[in-house]
Formats: sequence, C-alpha cells, structure tokens
Amino acid sequence: MKLAALTDEIVERAVSIYQDLAYGATRPTRAAVADGEPGPLGRFSREPSQPVAGHACQRFSMRLGNRNYPFMKLLLQEHLVEGEFFFAVDTHDQMDIGADFPDHDQWQAVRTFNSDLKQRIEEQFERAGLDTAAVVRRQIIEERRVDGTPYRGLVLIVDDEEHLATAVEKLIQRAGFRTCIVDDGAKALAAARALQPDLLLLDYELPELDGLEVIEQLRRDPQTRHLRVLLNSSAQMSLADVQRADGFLSKPFTEGLLNAMMKRVLDKDPATLRRGE
Repeated sequence: MKLAALTDEIVERAVSIYQDLAYGATRPTRAAVADGEPGPLGRFSREPSQPVAGHACQRFSMRLGNRNYPFMKLLLQEHLVEGEFFFAVDTHDQMDIGADFPDHDQWQAVRTFNSDLKQRIEEQFERAGLDTAAVVRRQIIEERRVDGTPYRGLVLIVDDEEHLATAVEKLIQRAGFRTCIVDDGAKALAAARALQPDLLLLDYELPELDGLEVIEQLRRDPQTRHLRVLLNSSAQMSLADVQRADGFLSKPFTEGLLNAMMKRVLDKDPATLRRGE
C-alpha cells in the first residue's frame, strides 16, 4: 500500500481489529497521537530512521498495548519494497531475560501471549483486506525471477516471522543465491552444522535461543566458527553486541541495502572476520 492510499477508514479498521483481539469487551479509550503528520498518519508517531546509505525505510507506530502488556504497538511500516507500506504488530518485548531474572517464568508467559496475539491480529488484518507482510511477500514472488545464472552461494535465513522470512528469501534468490529458512535458534545451529552456508542472515529476536546466543554457540563449535553472520534486528542494540557478528542490518531495510550488506560481509577478508576470539 502506498501512503497516498492510506485513509482514516483504513486506519480505524486496523485499530478496531487490534483492540478487539487485544482487549475484547474491555477496549480502552484511546487518545489520538499528535505527531504533526498530515491526514491519517497524524494518529501515528513517526519512529526515527536509521542513518543508512540509499533509501531509509519509514516506520510509524501507535502504542495500543494489550490487556497484559502496555507497550505493544500497531505499526505501519515500509520494509523490503521501497514505497510499499503494510500493517504489523510490534510486541516490543526484546529484553534479555535470563533464567535467573526475577519472575522469569511470568515474563516468558507474557512473551508467549504477545507472540500468539501478534499472529492472530496480523492474520485478521489479512482476512479484512488490509496490507500485511503476506501482501509484500506475494508482490516479491510475483516479480522477476533469477535469470538462470549460476548460484552465488547458500544463505541460511533465520527468522520466526514466516511471511517476512519468505519475502526476504525471494529477494535473496533473485540475487542469485540458494536459500534455506529456519524459524528458531536451535534449528539454526543444526542447519548451520549440516549445510555449512556461505552466510547466515540471522534475526536477533528468536524463540529458543536469541541471535546473540546463536552466534556464541557458532563461534564455540569448530565446525561453524568460520561461518559469516549478518545479524539483523529492529531492536536497539549495543555496539558491543552488534560487533559480535560480521555485519549488522537494522530493520526495516530495502532490497538494495540487503544486497549491499550481504556483499560487504561476503567480500570481507577472512582475516578481518569476527570469530569470538
């Protein structure tokens, strides 16, 4: 969806679906957001764009929360396809919660609740005819295919968001790579050992093991310590954590930036790669 096609009616439909599933009969009164944006975007807050070369994707959010967690957001974001926006849900719960953290089990229960709720809301968006990541995926699949030139290597995509993972897969395939997708950290470790990919495109927010834990275990294993890792995340990460990977890609990103960062990591001299030493 182009921003020019966004209307108050579309935004209200998305908000209504979100709140019906997040709160049921106890829907709260929601104050409008005054962000200075014209038209229906005035109900969202514009999130800061990452300073990147080329096109910086735009992302707008509306913090609506849910009955268990006040920080969850409705998103209108541009990701992968320049100029195309879609609705999504940000659970905003990327805190690093170790097993020794107070109330660890209760926090994990909230995370599971948020993840399930996000999926149900986004599925209902699609059924209601609103643009979602699934629409972006279909657009990419229907566009040009790889032209039959030899494969440039194998990329292991590690991401638990199915529609976005398959959309990214199509972009990588038409850049000339073979691909494999797994949806959690434990499967990533097993696939990395078995497939020996040329590159891991590794999301930070994952079930089982997060991206940094995956990197740590990859670097400890002689079979996988040499593998190149391009970490990606929508979360704010410290420089020290980012530097544990061979490259970092901030979500949302465009196809051009994805290709540029993959090339940068793949072209690095092996002597300069980070190996957790």
